[in-house]
Amino acid sequence: MYRLMIVDDERFTVDGLYEMLEEIEDLELDLYRAYSPEEALDWLSRTRIDIVLSDVRMPGMTGLELQKRIVAQWPRCKIIFLTGIHQLETAQHAIRTGSIDYILKTEGDEAIERSIRKAIDALDAESANEGFLLQAQRRLSEALPQLHRDWLQSVLELRAPVGTNDKLAELRIPLLGELPVIPLIGRIDWPEAADYRDRTLLLYAVQNIAAEYYASLAFFSASLDRLHFVCLLQPRGEGLCHFGDHFSGRDEREAPDLSGACFDPAPDSGSATAFSAAHWQQAAGFAHGTMESIQQTCGRLLQLDVSLICSVRPVDWGSLPGVCDSMKKQLLIGLGSGDRMLLLWKPGEESEQPTGLLPLPPLRILSSQLERLLEEGSEAEFEAAVRHYLSLPARYADYALVYYGIAGVLLSHMTQGSPDQTDAGIADIDALMNLSAHRTREAALQHLIHAAAGICERRKSAQTERTRQLIAKLQHYIRANLGGDLSLTRLSEVVFLNPAYLSVLYKQQTGGNLSEYIAEARLDKAKELLATTPCKIHEVADQVGFETAGYFNRFFKKRLHVTPQEFRARE
Repeated sequence: MYRLMIVDDERFTVDGLYEMLEEIEDLELDLYRAYSPEEALDWLSRTRIDIVLSDVRMPGMTGLELQKRIVAQWPRCKIIFLTGIHQLETAQHAIRTGSIDYILKTEGDEAIERSIRKAIDALDAESANEGFLLQAQRRLSEALPQLHRDWLQSVLELRAPVGTNDKLAELRIPLLGELPVIPLIGRIDWPEAADYRDRTLLLYAVQNIAAEYYASLAFFSASLDRLHFVCLLQPRGEGLCHFGDHFSGRDEREAPDLSGACFDPAPDSGSATAFSAAHWQQAAGFAHGTMESIQQTCGRLLQLDVSLICSVRPVDWGSLPGVCDSMKKQLLIGLGSGDRMLLLWKPGEESEQPTGLLPLPPLRILSSQLERLLEEGSEAEFEAAVRHYLSLPARYADYALVYYGIAGVLLSHMTQGSPDQTDAGIADIDALMNLSAHRTREAALQHLIHAAAGICERRKSAQTERTRQLIAKLQHYIRANLGGDLSLTRLSEVVFLNPAYLSVLYKQQTGGNLSEYIAEARLDKAKELLATTPCKIHEVADQVGFETAGYFNRFFKKRLHVTPQEFRARE
């Protein structure tokens, strides 16, 4: 679903276009209204907009000036200009500066619909561009990915210093060590048929897709393990040194004209050491809004399910290890079915996670494999691996070492619950950590498998309950705010999810569309007000979130086949 915003200083024009487009069901657009360029920019700072339908002449800021601001923040956004006065020079300038169409208001609704479909086709074509994959094979054969992974692991695991800017430049890392970063973590849910080389190549392809979409930011990415990759983002400015989308070694200094940016050069260095809060907010907003496009492109081109989580604001390097660990756990806890998630992480979010987490022991190959299988919920593969490892030792000491290695992995997961859950499982923990309680290897194996099944079941149950509470909170907010802003962007801010993922999650959990729930809630409230209060029709319309009584009348009659007045008279 693409997001379209209508911008015009004439309220009647905006509302009319909104109602017209809302009735074209096959377009599947998430619609937004802005009655001034300033209101449009406010929306653009909060969420990604894919298509903007804008007037050319508006007080305070022209449509062409607005276009410049939009493209700086969302370079893939398609602009359609709608004007009542034909001026050849203005039309030519609009097309030259990247607008997708220029329409006279007198051309009618069909011309507007054609232009919007043209913009949608252009967005679809860009997403399908196979150029995203062109550099994956070459990067696989180079040493930089391994160097980048080693550097990232030293920062996250060993908490080593980031290094000087010269050192970062030497590693072809286009970031500045004195600036914070916006971290994003991705998790790939691999198909069983993918072998090691396929996974390595596809992992680089996913990172390359992210690099293409985040080309307007200073971008670095490296794999964390076979499931996860990390992206670090910073705003891009005049003083920043970049090495191209594919780390070609060139020194790029061209950047979008981001309004409101502020740079404070360090003495004698010429490199940017600070950005304004607005500039960071703009970069973070772009990072969040682009997650959906990355996920969709990975699914379309690579047939991969990718889940992403991004910090809502920049973090300093010293906090990065803890932040990345919390974000990774948030992906593990998940929502809904736990796949194709788009999540946002905020400081303090970790306090909402289960208490009592214990640090993982320093496990080797055995522990790493079992840890991964538990995280993926692969019970059958976990059982096969445990059975294999327990069958290997010939000496009791080796057998005990293998058993307690497996038990340690399970114990670390069994303690990841509330104190009540942990206390309830004390007997299981005692048996788990007592090898002599199991008289045969098969008995020990069955106890380990039973413990693993219990962990997977508790995780699914906790995830289901967490998702149920989120849906209940969302529905309560909708019914309490029928007269207010119920846009997908606003609702996503209430429950702190990406707008696109919220829409998918809601349908996945309830079987219905979020927009349909809002419409039914408005209809129920309208029927209640008409039957129990003396409110006038336009007052009822306002209380349930309709801009005009006419629009409310059409909505009501379409659903109940009677007008509001006829409904009231019948009650």
